[in-house]
Amino acid sequence: MTAAVLCMAFYSVWSRPFIERSSALGFLAVGMGGGAAVLIVLGLATGRLAILAGFGPPQWIAGIYLGIGGGALAFILWVLALERTTPTRVANTMTVNPLAAALLANQLVGEPITLNLVVGLVAVFAGIWLATTEPRHRAARRRLTGVLK
Repeated sequence: MTAAVLCMAFYSVWSRPFIERSSALGFLAVGMGGGAAVLIVLGLATGRLAILAGFGPPQWIAGIYLGIGGGALAFILWVLALERTTPTRVANTMTVNPLAAALLANQLVGEPITLNLVVGLVAVFAGIWLATTEPRHRAARRRLTGVLK
């Protein structure tokens, strides 16, 4: 999990020059296309693609949904956001995932919303607030220099 978070952080910060040089969707198409090609090559090399022959309609529907909704659409929105704002603000959107998952699990399978979950969510929102709130002295200096220009 830590490695995945670090990879996404590096991706968010280091991808900006490439997004600016080409386009958000072009950058994403090359990245996802390259990733898909590597997965196909690895699947062929290990013989794991044979598993696909046993897939029925439910598995194909789930795979297509995950590929389009959970993969392509999510990354399109992510890269478009990176094109327009800072990586910190974009990364803060990830904190919505546990909240959405908890509320959906509560509605679909009756999973209880516990005190631990509430405390965790409060901690996450406090972290978002700390990461996105500008210190008063910096905000005041920015207002002052804006007035002087």
